[in-house]
Amino acid sequence: MVEYDDMEQIAVADIPGLIQGAHLNKGLGHSFLRHIERCLCLLYVIDLSQPNTLEQLQHLKYELDQYLPGLAERPHAVVGNKIDIPEAKQNLKIIQENISLPVIAISAHYNLHIPELKKHLRELSNKYVNKLEETSEEHHII
Repeated sequence: MVEYDDMEQIAVADIPGLIQGAHLNKGLGHSFLRHIERCLCLLYVIDLSQPNTLEQLQHLKYELDQYLPGLAERPHAVVGNKIDIPEAKQNLKIIQENISLPVIAISAHYNLHIPELKKHLRELSNKYVNKLEETSEEHHII
């Protein structure tokens, strides 16, 4: 659970990285993907210490979409981890230049930028909940 100062809580599931072929049930494949399917919002966590940041994101989205078309497009954000590693800043710049979403750069090891991540997570969750409520109200109009 992610807790906020105003006592709001958001349930968060930590899903380990998907291996290639997860949609074909390789590794823990379908059991992880079923868990992801139950999530309302997604945070794609990218390892900024690795040079292939765009490939990491594309791989995650591909596996989700192969398992369930549209799953990768649920409300989501991109989190770049390991910003404390020297080469991470250049890799962050590369991914920021190539996607239209903001990338929240953090260091889980040093607890850097975690408040910003929590704020963005709450905004993402609130936006999705509000959209669900609007859709629900539209269907109940007589």
